[in-house]
Amino acid sequence: MNALIKILGNKLFALAALIGVGIWLLVIPAFTGGLGANPLEKLLHQSGEIAIWTLGAVLSLSPLRVLFPQSHVVAALNGHRRAIGVTACVYGLLHLGFHILYEGGWDGLLRALSKPFIWFGLGGLSILVVLTATSNNWSIRRLGGRNWKLLHRLAYVGAALLIYHQSIAGKGHWFVARWLLFPLLALQLARVAKTLLKGKLPEWSRASSMPRLEIVSPP
Repeated sequence: MNALIKILGNKLFALAALIGVGIWLLVIPAFTGGLGANPLEKLLHQSGEIAIWTLGAVLSLSPLRVLFPQSHVVAALNGHRRAIGVTACVYGLLHLGFHILYEGGWDGLLRALSKPFIWFGLGGLSILVVLTATSNNWSIRRLGGRNWKLLHRLAYVGAALLIYHQSIAGKGHWFVARWLLFPLLALQLARVAKTLLKGKLPEWSRASSMPRLEIVSPP
């Protein structure tokens, strides 16, 4: 078990996994003819799904940490939150690039702005870009910890926009979006419920559940 925790907490392992998803689902099919009759459309859809599932993964880590505070696996995965969030943005930008190619260039994209799902996608992606640009220690110092946390709560707004973008993008896309939406909602509700219940516990109960600091007097 300790070996598994070390592997999951390793930065190189996280980077390899995040990049490996793209290689497995985008690069390898592109070179092996596995993209079907319309390769560009397949790349467009695949990159979008990778982006939104990666975003869902990073948003699930905070509630999991609240629900399972003693889990070493959850703690190890939480150490990669920044990397996972940045990767979601990168795949989102890749998705936008494929969409521009799919529409035939910038002129095609401008014509596509008449479709509502485009605006939701661009809005959600813009939030991810802002959050990615401020996902560094310099931004935390400049903004202050409190303001930085408030800013990064926009990730939930971005996720809502992108899930809606996914659900109305075309026939059958809601089937994919709901498998992300409902688990995330369930985790957030469970997180809120646990927090509220913890706040209602008697004072002695909360005190007994807190970690104790052993103070040993010097000899």
